Amino acid sequence: MIAQEILFADDFSFMASKEIDRYVTHALCHEGEASFHLAGQPFRMRKGDCIVITHGELVTDMSVSDDFRVTALYLLGEYALKNMPKNDYDVIGKLTLLRNPVLPLTEHEREVFMEDVNLIKRRYTGTDHHFHDELVGCLTMAFCLDIYDFHARIYENPQISKQGAAILTRFIDMLKSGEYVRHREVSYYASQLFITPKYLSEICKKTSGFSANFWISRFTITGITRLLAEKDLTLKTISDNFNFSSLPYFCRYVQNLLGVTPSEYREGLTSHG
Repeated sequence: MIAQEILFADDFSFMASKEIDRYVTHALCHEGEASFHLAGQPFRMRKGDCIVITHGELVTDMSVSDDFRVTALYLLGEYALKNMPKNDYDVIGKLTLLRNPVLPLTEHEREVFMEDVNLIKRRYTGTDHHFHDELVGCLTMAFCLDIYDFHARIYENPQISKQGAAILTRFIDMLKSGEYVRHREVSYYASQLFITPKYLSEICKKTSGFSANFWISRFTITGITRLLAEKDLTLKTISDNFNFSSLPYFCRYVQNLLGVTPSEYREGLTSHG
């Protein structure tokens, strides 16, 4: 099945989909609030806040208030990349959004966000234009530039070097591609990036605020918890899928990161289900 390039929504139900990994989320809160964890860190989205999430696989524990109202636009990752403005701001912007995906917008910026989304929706759903794909691509690029503008106002000087941002982006992209399933050593990623493990760790800490091991563990435990939610998979199967040397080692790994054993985590899912 071919994934749709652009999705529009007025709730966060798609955030719970397995497909969210493939999309970049842009959303504006109109009322109420939403809380969630990104890479294990807690965040809250309130009225007037915009969130931009480039790594949906790192989002967990999403909950919304009863009065929550939102406008969401999801861009398929490949489509977003194809229509990305050709400048360096994207790399630096993505990394600051990993630190904090919440952008408190001004009234004017909220109006711009809605104008952009409504225009993209109107032209995307209408197919009578001879240059439909190019037109929507240009509108998407304009929307991205507006997001950059919001971000640049909030983070006037993000204090991230282009070199550091480029290295961390490549590292995160390797994790996003699933390398963590087989490789959880900093030395492996450093060798792929042609730098030393020490330098990779320093870059990660300076650029993202977290160590290289943090990012490896965060991608790994997020992947594991998703499989733990699939009750038909045994713990041994999940352990083998992630290349752990033994089931006891797998259980210790999960308990160290989650504070509970894999079985206890599953029981918690059942009691809350």
